[in-house]
Amino acid sequence: MKRYSASQSASMARTLFSQGLAFHQEGNLPEARASYRRILKLIPNQPDALHMLGVAEFQEKNFGEAIRLISQATKLKNDSHLMHFNLGNALRAAGQLEDASNAFRAALALSPDDLEALKNLGNTYKERNMMAEAISCYDQLLESNPGHAPTLYNKGIALLTLGELNDGWDLYEQRLRCDTTGGNRLNQPLPRFAPDWDGSPLDKPLLVLPEQGLGDQIFYGSMLADLQAAGVESFVCLDERLQSLFGRSFPGLSFILPAELTSLDPSKQLFGAQIQLASLGRIFRRSTADFSRIPSPYLAANNELISTLRKQQHQDAKFICGLSWTSANAETGSIKSIKLDDLHPLLKVDGTKFINLQYGDTVRERRSVLEKIGVDISQVESINNQNDIDELAALISACDIVISVSNSTAHLAAAVGKPTILLLAQNTPLWYWHLGSRTSPWYPTVTLLRQDIAGDWTKPIQDATDLLTECAAAMKTPSDQ
Repeated sequence: MKRYSASQSASMARTLFSQGLAFHQEGNLPEARASYRRILKLIPNQPDALHMLGVAEFQEKNFGEAIRLISQATKLKNDSHLMHFNLGNALRAAGQLEDASNAFRAALALSPDDLEALKNLGNTYKERNMMAEAISCYDQLLESNPGHAPTLYNKGIALLTLGELNDGWDLYEQRLRCDTTGGNRLNQPLPRFAPDWDGSPLDKPLLVLPEQGLGDQIFYGSMLADLQAAGVESFVCLDERLQSLFGRSFPGLSFILPAELTSLDPSKQLFGAQIQLASLGRIFRRSTADFSRIPSPYLAANNELISTLRKQQHQDAKFICGLSWTSANAETGSIKSIKLDDLHPLLKVDGTKFINLQYGDTVRERRSVLEKIGVDISQVESINNQNDIDELAALISACDIVISVSNSTAHLAAAVGKPTILLLAQNTPLWYWHLGSRTSPWYPTVTLLRQDIAGDWTKPIQDATDLLTECAAAMKTPSDQ
């Protein structure tokens, strides 16, 4: 094996590092990583090579390896604010939020003017439910850029989480100026049909525009009850799967399909004003006193189908529990979801029949539960849990109770007024579950069970098991009476 002098090794390492950076900038991560590894063969523990190799692993979503490499680099070169910053990013992506906060603080100690580190520290505090600390970071950012929409939006989320609705809703409007909510969910830009509505009387109908996901549309849909009660002539555009359920629930409003909306000619001035669905909060949910106006239930499932499903499912005279354990959200689903096998203690509650309310393909998971503990989670084959939302609402209503993670099924169960046990991650990314309390001001029938330790579902599952045991013992099905 050829040996190089220290000066030769250093010279070759500089050349390789330049090559690695060039590959990196081109987006050629395999070649970049190969260059950095060659450096480390020449000079083990070379901090810059370790750092950049860690950055490349981070970009490949190999977060554990990224943390190992960048941590090693920071120990060797502790005065590099960029290394601490990138370590914070890797730790945050891996869900190690306390360590991520420490890394961002270390970066800021070395470079106090690093606004990106300050932003990431604020967002990490927000994800840790440390809202006061998050708001402090956002306020510092706003001193440099008072109109920065993402910072204003994030501060609004923090305020809403704390229940500070008046200021929170106003700042939440900044979501419309930044890419935070997936747009309007119509897969194409919308033209402007009318001025924004401020709650004033109109001489033409109001247009309510859709946004965010299915669960969020169900959640914000409670404010359509206020709109209907106020007698505001309105056309509401929602996900096509919600049309029949919402049409039955709000007969005083008109509903329009997304495809119909995109075909309208804005020049005809059909509407007096327009508003995003979530922006109704600025009109109807300015204070905690406004929660008293939320009807429970505010969505009305099909009574005839409910009756049919109850007769079918109660034939064995058991307490019926609807179950949903996964969120499909691309960004937050992994935090919110539970493995079905982890719910074995819950599934063993005597006298309980479990019905699958989970959307997606669950055959393999349900078969595993049947093989391991002998519990058959029933599938109602006539209902598509993902696309037949009106029928899913009836199936939920036919249950005695629902247990779910935070997903569209949980919102649907709460909206139809079904007693619902909601299992929440400690660092839930959704502001409307607020902090600490086991009850929800938005949904009177919901019990919130939260993780004590991030990523550990043991306690909420045990608490849910205890509650289900009590309910199954205390309540009788109609066929028992």
